[in-house]
Amino acid sequence: MSNVSASLSAPPLYKRILHAASQFVREQPFGTVGALVILTIGFAGIFAEWVAPYDPLEINYMSTFAPPSLEHWMGTDDFGRDILSRLIYGARTAMIISLSASLIGCSIGGIVGMSSAYFGGRVDFIIQRLMDVLLSFPIIVLALVVVAVLGRNPVFGVDMNLVLAISIPMIPKVSRVIRSASLQIAVMPYVDAARALGFNHRRIILRHMAPNLVAPFLILLTAYIAQAILLEAALSFLGLGVTEPTPAWGLMLSGNASQFFLTAPWVIIFPGLAISLSVFAFNLYGDAMRDWLDPKFKF
Repeated sequence: MSNVSASLSAPPLYKRILHAASQFVREQPFGTVGALVILTIGFAGIFAEWVAPYDPLEINYMSTFAPPSLEHWMGTDDFGRDILSRLIYGARTAMIISLSASLIGCSIGGIVGMSSAYFGGRVDFIIQRLMDVLLSFPIIVLALVVVAVLGRNPVFGVDMNLVLAISIPMIPKVSRVIRSASLQIAVMPYVDAARALGFNHRRIILRHMAPNLVAPFLILLTAYIAQAILLEAALSFLGLGVTEPTPAWGLMLSGNASQFFLTAPWVIIFPGLAISLSVFAFNLYGDAMRDWLDPKFKF
C-alpha cells in the first residue's frame, strides 16, 4: 500500500526532467553552453532543407571563390557552391556518423568490459589481452586499416563500414573504463544473491550490473562523440571517409581547398571552425556530465 501511495505522489516524468535540466543549468553553466551549441548544430542538421539558404550540391562556375557577402554569408568554394549550406548539411553527416559510431563502440565496449569483470579468471585475461592488441594501434591507423579492408557499404546514405571503422578504436578504451567500474559492482551482495537464485549470466549482467553503470557510460558516450567527429573528418580529409558529392566537414578541407588558402581563406577557415566548435561543445558537455553524474566530483 505504501508503494502504491508513493508512486501516486511522485511527480510526473516531465516535471522530473525539467527539474533535472534546471539543476544542470544552475550547476554546470559551461556544460549548458556546450549543450546549447550541440542542440543548435543538431537542429541545423535535422532541418537542413529548411535552414540552408542554397542547395549544397548546386554548382555555379560564375561565382567560384566568391568572398563572404550578404548573398553568400560564408562565401563559395571552387565549384561555386555555398559554403554555409554545405556546412549545415555537413552537420547532419557528422552527427549521424559520430552518434552511430559512438553508440556502437561504447555499447560493445561496455558489454565486453562488464563481461570481463563478471566472469574474471581466464576469460578476463583473454579479453584484456585482446584489448591490449587493439590499444597497441594508434586510433587513426586502426581506423584506416578497417576502412581499407572493409571498403564501402552505404546503407540509407550512411557508409556503415566507415561507422565501424570509427567505432572499433573506441571498444578497448571503453572496455577498460567499464571493466574498472564493473569490478566493484560484481562483488556486491545483490549480484551474489542473483547468482544464488540461479539467474543466468546474461540477466545478471544486463539487468543487475548494467543499470549501475549508466552514469560512466553516458560520460564516455558524450566524450567519444567528439572523437568520432574528429576521426570522421580525418578519414574524409584523407579520402577514405565520406565521398563527393555528400557534404562533409572533413571533405571540405581536402582536395584543392588547401591550395587556395591564401587567395580564398574562407574555404578552409569555416569548415575548420565548424569541426573545432562541435568538438569543443561536446567536450564541455562531457566534462559537465562527468562532474554532475559522478559523486566523486561533487564539491
